[in-house]
Amino acid sequence: MIDYIKKTITLNKSIHQNKLSLLNFGNGSVIDRKKNIVFIKASGVLPNKANIKNIVGVKLLKNNAYKIIYNQNLIPSVDVNLHIRIYNYLKNINSIIHVHSCFGTILSQLKIEPKCIGTTHADFYNKPIPLSEEFKLKNEKQYDNNIFLSIKKRLKKEKNVPPGILLRSHGVLSWGKDINKTIENSVAIEFISKLYYHSLLIKKNINVHK
Repeated sequence: MIDYIKKTITLNKSIHQNKLSLLNFGNGSVIDRKKNIVFIKASGVLPNKANIKNIVGVKLLKNNAYKIIYNQNLIPSVDVNLHIRIYNYLKNINSIIHVHSCFGTILSQLKIEPKCIGTTHADFYNKPIPLSEEFKLKNEKQYDNNIFLSIKKRLKKEKNVPPGILLRSHGVLSWGKDINKTIENSVAIEFISKLYYHSLLIKKNINVHK
């Protein structure tokens, strides 16, 4: 268990180390597939303050339910419900990062998928970074399930699992087979989003001044 806790701490601290989010806007989780336990930081904890005392372990149950089995006196991050659904759907990933990185969030708010327009993007992933589908929220209780369904609906259009997805009007999710790949994907998606944003902006200015 301690190995997964350490990985979760490293994953969360990488968010601030790579300047992917400010304040409490970010989260990382790791899953132990053999024991069906997800490790995630406690609610309200800054990612860069993650430590062995504020990581929560939850045992996965049926129908996306869970039971807290490690640091039972703490409340897991609200993101745990979405992470669990993604782990249950994408069986080949073992960690997830959720951030509100600047350019990824800008594109998600503008509802723009960064297309592959150059070799920098292509060398990482030769398709657009997908944007989750639109959904209507009737009440807060439906939020986790509806946002997951919007992700699932978009991913079904892909032949292969992408390195992550832009959450419409919200932020960015990235994932991977291990924490190193997940961190790499999160950093790369933000850089690709930055390149795409500036490319569109410069192109628009050039066209305006023609």
